[in-house]
Amino acid sequence: MTRIITLSDGRDLAYEEYGDPGGTPVLSFHGGLSSRLDAAPADGAARALGVRLISPDRPGMGRSTYQEGRRLLDWPGDVVQLTAVLDIDRFAVMGWSCGGAYAAACAARLGGRVTAAALLASAVPLDQFGTTRGLTADDRMLLFLVRRAPWLAAALMRLTIGAASDTLLFKEVARSFPPVDRAVLTEQPSPSQAVAFVRESMRHGTKGGLQDYRIFGDPWGFELEEITAPVHLWEGSDDHTGPPAYREFLLRHIPRVDLTLVPNEGHLSLLPHHARSILQELLG
Repeated sequence: MTRIITLSDGRDLAYEEYGDPGGTPVLSFHGGLSSRLDAAPADGAARALGVRLISPDRPGMGRSTYQEGRRLLDWPGDVVQLTAVLDIDRFAVMGWSCGGAYAAACAARLGGRVTAAALLASAVPLDQFGTTRGLTADDRMLLFLVRRAPWLAAALMRLTIGAASDTLLFKEVARSFPPVDRAVLTEQPSPSQAVAFVRESMRHGTKGGLQDYRIFGDPWGFELEEITAPVHLWEGSDDHTGPPAYREFLLRHIPRVDLTLVPNEGHLSLLPHHARSILQELLG
């Protein structure tokens, strides 16, 4: 069930809860061109482990209000307000893909309130990494267009996501990923359910998605060395959305970090197949 809180500046922040309502809190931060719905595959594991899994929409995505001039480091402030409303003091965080940056930002800026972080197939600060080589062609194109021709990036998003039928959107999403990810998508009862997490990202148009991609390519505004909480990296061996050098970069720069490289898993399959292990690690 989707819930919405009103933040101090009047914006709505939407979130979904999965797992055990009385359990240990874990905040899940969605990927790019995604939404609060992408944490749904972890619902069963969260219930079994006694985890209260809270998945918010970022500004301009899903049901959350767009925030003009948003930066990555604005996100911990939204999380502070959300957890205050929910009467949560300490919590773990996890972020998938682009959402890894948001989990890392909270771990760096919220100090001892963050007990642990899981970065699943995570992005890296591209300015520090030094190149976009190794990203998918789609990601590199969007990173270029959101800065040089945002009108064209918006048109592409509307064409491939907003205006596409469920069947066409399913094919577009599946095209970008390895067979193990396509198998996860086809396990859903229908194409509409398989791509609901992507469709929801554009509920209010393209502005939120464009902004999310700009932030993906921007400097993060903090050093990974500032993170004091234990960090767990999870990667699928068949995931080619980013190069292996991404995890090597994160391992070099995050002080308390370990890596689980899962054979024969991809980008979308990691959470559905390994949610229990990921959440167990976050519980310590």
